Amino acid sequence: MPRPSVGLYVKSALCTAWLRAHGFQSSLVACEGMLPVLVRGGTVRLGRRVILRSRVARCEIGAERDAVLDIGDGVFINQGATVAAQCRITIGRDTQIGDFAAVYDSNYHRLDPQHPVKRAPVTIGENVWLGRAALVLPGSTIGDHTVVAAGSVVNGDLPPRVLAAGNPAQIIKKLDIPDGWRRG
Repeated sequence: MPRPSVGLYVKSALCTAWLRAHGFQSSLVACEGMLPVLVRGGTVRLGRRVILRSRVARCEIGAERDAVLDIGDGVFINQGATVAAQCRITIGRDTQIGDFAAVYDSNYHRLDPQHPVKRAPVTIGENVWLGRAALVLPGSTIGDHTVVAAGSVVNGDLPPRVLAAGNPAQIIKKLDIPDGWRRG
């Protein structure tokens, strides 16, 4: 197996320093391609071995004032994805977020005068896979080892170890995933 190039380590160190300079708490983070768009003002914690890919479209991560974004070890966020907290978003270790997926804990605006802005924490478990253009809405919880199919909209709770698809995302089937297994 080929060894990673020295350039990869240098680029990761520079990305990590850039994130820290902008107030993010992180271990070594790899930025592939362009640097991500940062939402600043709140608390952002990035675990070890996080990868932020922005080869064609920049991903967007961060937390607004008084909000918290907590990303676990080994999380991968693909290009064009948005993970921006207005209250709290928690993402478990080894989760993979597909390109152009979005995780929101706020709907950001009022629908009409009788309905205020909805803000509710989002929790995504460990070893979850959000497919391309999946959308996770405020107040949703996704259990460990769950897969959300491409283009699906999560509006509520999904249990562990299921495949969910559609709008709104519905359970398609249960998955037999043993503890400790991780997607490659």
